[in-house]
Amino acid sequence: MELKERLKEHRTQLGLSQEELAERIFVSRQTISNWETDRTYPDVQSLLLLSELFDTSIDELVKGDVATMEKAIENDWKTMSRLTGAAWGLVGVGLVCAVVGFAVPTGPSSLMPKCTESEVLGIVVFLALWILGCILLGVVEAMKKKYDLVTYRDILAYSRGEEPVRDSEAFGRKHPGISAGLKMGLSAVAGFVVAYVLMKLTLG
Repeated sequence: MELKERLKEHRTQLGLSQEELAERIFVSRQTISNWETDRTYPDVQSLLLLSELFDTSIDELVKGDVATMEKAIENDWKTMSRLTGAAWGLVGVGLVCAVVGFAVPTGPSSLMPKCTESEVLGIVVFLALWILGCILLGVVEAMKKKYDLVTYRDILAYSRGEEPVRDSEAFGRKHPGISAGLKMGLSAVAGFVVAYVLMKLTLG
């Protein structure tokens, strides 16, 4: 029996409609329909919620679908890795643009008389790419939060397709709001410091 059949069987046993089941595990009715027709596959968080609701283990729920689940985990991990790489790539390109802006001689800027046009353009491009990089890292953080990945050990286990051994004492797990704020704050400070140094070098 495949997962799609187990889902329908358990849902029927509980007397739940697709819409009612969707409300219980915080997804849309269309998502449940897609799972039961094998169009899409539940993510790890949804499988956890389903196993709790159906009072069964994830192993029993996905028996025969392990390869599919491993593929889903692999795809999500690749997405996080690509987004992280793209974020740092954007920041790197921004720094290169800033350096080139200072190296290429051009006329004075109409916006900032003490800077050249290329210097101003370099700084603006750097800040724009840095902001885009922060947005991508924010998406990665949201994915990590979705799968409750806080520590490096969690992330490493997830990347191998293993169930993370979650440390309940980890700072990020005990204080998620503060942890997220610190990460965003450090990113903002780093961007500000780089921009400030560039400005100081320009204005002399």
